[in-house]
Amino acid sequence: MKTMFITGAAMGIGRATAEHFYNEGWSLGLADKNIHALDEYALGKDVNRIACFELDVRDHAAVKSALAEFCGSHHQKLDVLINNAGVLEVGNFEDLSIEQHKFTIDVNVTGLINCTHAAFPHLKHADGARVVNISSASSNYGVPELSSYSASKFAVKAMTEALNIEWEKYGIFVCDVVPPFVNTHMLDSQKVTSKALNRMGAHLVAEDVVRTIAKQVESPKVHRPVGFNYAVLHYISAISPTFLSRLLMRFLSR
Repeated sequence: MKTMFITGAAMGIGRATAEHFYNEGWSLGLADKNIHALDEYALGKDVNRIACFELDVRDHAAVKSALAEFCGSHHQKLDVLINNAGVLEVGNFEDLSIEQHKFTIDVNVTGLINCTHAAFPHLKHADGARVVNISSASSNYGVPELSSYSASKFAVKAMTEALNIEWEKYGIFVCDVVPPFVNTHMLDSQKVTSKALNRMGAHLVAEDVVRTIAKQVESPKVHRPVGFNYAVLHYISAISPTFLSRLLMRFLSR
């Protein structure tokens, strides 16, 4: 039976990912700080295929323990790690507290490092293992009013590219999915919105991202954008001079 560990699994993209792969017959380790939401989701499902963990990805010891417990029930192997846990704080850089900036980096970057590092020995035991990181269109060019979030996703992109090369010798493919704004609780919970979001809108839903995650699990590419319209912009930006990306971002942020 294929095994998958998903962080940030209580809602949004994480929960939709769990639903998809549970229906496909996978055995899932679901991790989130909101254990009540995880337990509610697991009600009525096969207890042999779902294990729920109350987890703060910033806590390396807790991450290591959760992965060891889950993989210990599956011959110490892990086929896929989904690094989905993430937070977003929207606002002018100077208006956000230093604690808010630090929290974003700690969850989105340190959390991803903790999970990937702890998963490594278990991924090595699986044939054709995958690490799928949830990145963002804000990793293409820094987005005003999302500065720390954007910086964190640049870090996710760099980690993805570096480990994709570094772990090739172990047969582990590290990749990411790159969505623009997605209509989930992460956006709904914001007290303010960004000008770029107002101009672009959030036309994708969690299930759109899950379809791209499924493609990465089946036939991975290092970076895979989500949605046709953004995919066109993504590939154009990859070959365009930086100043054009900056002009576009200035327009979107007016």
